[in-house]
Amino acid sequence: MKSLSLAVLTVAMAAAAQAPAPQSTPAAAAPDRQQFVGLNEKEGVSVDRFIGQPKNNPVHLSHGMLLTHEILGPGDPYHPGAQGEVLEYRKLLATADLLAGAQTPLETYPDSYFFYVKSGQGRLDDGKQYWDLRADIAILVPPGVAHRLINTSDKEPLKMLMLQWTAGPDAKHELMVRDTRLLPWCEENAHWNNTSRCIFGANDGLLQGERIYAVMLQPWAVSQPHSHTPGTEEVWTKITPGTIPILLGSDLRDMDQDEAYLVPPTGKTDHSNINLSKEKTEWWLYFARGPVRPNAPPRPQTPPQFASNPNLSRETQAATVAGKPLK
Repeated sequence: MKSLSLAVLTVAMAAAAQAPAPQSTPAAAAPDRQQFVGLNEKEGVSVDRFIGQPKNNPVHLSHGMLLTHEILGPGDPYHPGAQGEVLEYRKLLATADLLAGAQTPLETYPDSYFFYVKSGQGRLDDGKQYWDLRADIAILVPPGVAHRLINTSDKEPLKMLMLQWTAGPDAKHELMVRDTRLLPWCEENAHWNNTSRCIFGANDGLLQGERIYAVMLQPWAVSQPHSHTPGTEEVWTKITPGTIPILLGSDLRDMDQDEAYLVPPTGKTDHSNINLSKEKTEWWLYFARGPVRPNAPPRPQTPPQFASNPNLSRETQAATVAGKPLK
């Protein structure tokens, strides 16, 4: 991992610069934020700790046969600690590969799992029905639900991203499979330029406010720099090949495919994804949640800023893949 050159810094900051405030009135600070935020080192934020790179981590086994490399793991994001060990609510974000011709046992597990297929061909089954797997298929496995992953290719590995966490009280009792290519757009111009497909949310048994999206950033675009307060866990995992810059506080970092970052939950460390290509679209896997607040009102299914556009929808039925009976 390396900092980007001054030239890229200049281009990125010019793209992300906000319009100046009128000269007669000084810019007002947000109610919950300092008006001035200094360099990361002055603010006591080591942003490299919040970035995960699977190629730097050893292989471990999951589900009997999955070869995993940790991207981010559990830890305390508010105090110094090991690099990548920063997840407050989740237990593991990792790459997960199933070698050609291999399969996992048909088993149940006490945690919830999410899988996102990056490449390869395979099959998922629960002992009674099955689903075909290919790139851009997403799977939600609630706790205690039997499942088996099979690589149906004799040449190529089945490559996935895997997320593991302790489920909430509303977790479902069956596998859910979605073809993310068939999902409608659910958000546009979020933080200027993010366009999203909502994969799983509260209607699928996740906690209120807990969500998993696929987020697109168009060529020659930047997302609006902003920060998140303590208690917020927002993670961005780069899906597309190649390297692009990201902004974390006062620093820029390279972000490659399968690498991820947790937005430091300081309330003052801005983050932004920056696409400097004029031809290539970038995709991210995004998941987020905050602390459980029992008396808080439910998160609206369609936030007000997106409700006026009839082209946006959080409907998932057309993208939900039905299982086929096992013979």
